Amino acid sequence: MEQEDNINVPEAASAITNATSESKATINDFSKEKSELECKVKMLEEELREAAAVEVALYSVVAEHGSSATKIHAPARRLSRFYLHACKARSPANRASAARTAVSGLVLVVKACGNDVPRLTFWLSNSILLRAIISQAIEKLQLSAGRNTCSNEESSLHVEQNNNAVEYFEDWEDPQTLIVALENIEAWIFCRIIESVWWQTLTPHMQPAIAKGSGSRKTHGRRYGLGDREQGNFSIDLWKKAFKDSCERLCPLRAGGHQCGCLRMLARLVMEQLVDRLDVAMFNAILRESAEEMPTDPVSDPISDCKVLPVPAGKSSFGSGAQLKNAIGNWSRWLTDLFGIDDSDPYEDGIETDDKKLKCEKSFKAFHLLNALSDLMMLPFEMIADRSIRKEVCPKFSGSLIKRILNNFVPDEFCSDPIPEAVFKAIDSEDFLEDEDYSISSFPCTAASTVYQPPPATSLTSIIGEVGSQAMRSGSSVLRKSHTSDDELDELVSPTTSIGIENFRGSPTSVKPNLMLKKGKGRKIVRYQLLREVWRDDE
Repeated sequence: MEQEDNINVPEAASAITNATSESKATINDFSKEKSELECKVKMLEEELREAAAVEVALYSVVAEHGSSATKIHAPARRLSRFYLHACKARSPANRASAARTAVSGLVLVVKACGNDVPRLTFWLSNSILLRAIISQAIEKLQLSAGRNTCSNEESSLHVEQNNNAVEYFEDWEDPQTLIVALENIEAWIFCRIIESVWWQTLTPHMQPAIAKGSGSRKTHGRRYGLGDREQGNFSIDLWKKAFKDSCERLCPLRAGGHQCGCLRMLARLVMEQLVDRLDVAMFNAILRESAEEMPTDPVSDPISDCKVLPVPAGKSSFGSGAQLKNAIGNWSRWLTDLFGIDDSDPYEDGIETDDKKLKCEKSFKAFHLLNALSDLMMLPFEMIADRSIRKEVCPKFSGSLIKRILNNFVPDEFCSDPIPEAVFKAIDSEDFLEDEDYSISSFPCTAASTVYQPPPATSLTSIIGEVGSQAMRSGSSVLRKSHTSDDELDELVSPTTSIGIENFRGSPTSVKPNLMLKKGKGRKIVRYQLLREVWRDDE
């Protein structure tokens, strides 16, 4: 009996210890699971905020032009508020996730635009403003990880090489990565706009169907006096209409004579690239052996109907040079009226919101090849023989290209003498002096690839204002919340209210059950509540 009552103390102590250890392990496991669950909840809440942010800033936006710069740039304002809140939270993971979300959202909405140029310019304007706002803000927050990225002022992107560059960014925690990604998105949108306007608006004007109205004109049996005056007038009017059509594609409001809140510089930057392409296309077409010669390249040499040219193809003369110069003058004035493109002075860009000018550091000369060609056609023979004068009049023309132009020379009433053989000998004797890297020696000439120069953030200060609390109250800033994001959040929470569906009452005889949730009933949409907290904390 005593043996049965004896307790094995070591075994009991061991059992108690094991039970205690198991209890502690259970508690630790529970604490670990609780911690993991809390982390998962926070992560899911952050993803919900991101989803709500891109929904409100991008997916729910009607991408159309309007007179209010504040309303047009609401997507940039909302995305910047969301991203800068992530920056202020001092969480590298949240900052990286917010940056990737903003970039992927922008790419998706731009892809959805297809070839709709007004919508593409809408998103290009917003992308530029978003980059400018973030660039100014991170300088104040001093969050940059110190990566040695090139400044906006020095950056220029060859679009063909950078279309997919966004995919290769890794360090999304660094705000500079987002800025570079936005620059690449801008270049990608810019390229899509260029190609859409070129193929859908300008190229059709180079085809026979467009020029058929001039087909009934009697062109045979004419002397080359002023080239072909009737053809010249037709060409001037044709391309003025093409430029007007391009303006309507880029910004329908401004084309109609109204104010628009999008960045005015965009239409100018696009047209400068397109005018350069058209300059090369016309230059190549004019220098063909004959008007019957077929085009050789869809971009550099696409003109299939020479009636659209301001002067006859395959022939050069003093009169043709004068008529070409007249056409260039007409087009340049028209481009200045439509887009502010000036071929004589470094251009400035007017921002209509503040009536302030945005100065750009680049000068643009419209139709520089055609200008040089017209000057060469009107140059006296003794001056053509002088290399220094040739380099002043047509600095990019090689000797072989000049000889091609002179070989097509036809005497007219303004210059009835043929070109002396001594002129050709003088050019031949100087061929070895040509700088092949600088001169245009091959024919047909090749159009330059599209290059996008991102507008520097500092040049947009007059539009976005200084980033900070004062900017939110500034009447001239796109950060001004006169069209508040909170109001639009309310519409998203209850979208049927804005279109009056909740007030609709069905027919009294209807036997179908009313499936519409009653006002105040149902679960609240959490993602909008989370986003509202972000914007409230940001104020």
